[in-house]
Amino acid sequence: MAVKKRKEASVQDFIDKGADVKASEEKSFKNVLIRMPVCILDEVDQALKKKPWSNRTQWIIDAIYEKVKFEG
Repeated sequence: MAVKKRKEASVQDFIDKGADVKASEEKSFKNVLIRMPVCILDEVDQALKKKPWSNRTQWIIDAIYEKVKFEG
């Protein structure tokens, strides 16, 4: 079996190919780690059985958005 030699990629190679080296815009998302009681997650999972096209993360985001909209 032949082993191919790999050329070391440099920053200039990326620039020459037109690839972004560093993001030029601010990120529009941030990761958030939350701890939730299992009983609440069980209720979310039960609600999701009625909406198989959705997932747990989207359901939680929608719930937070509704709460913020209601309170704000």
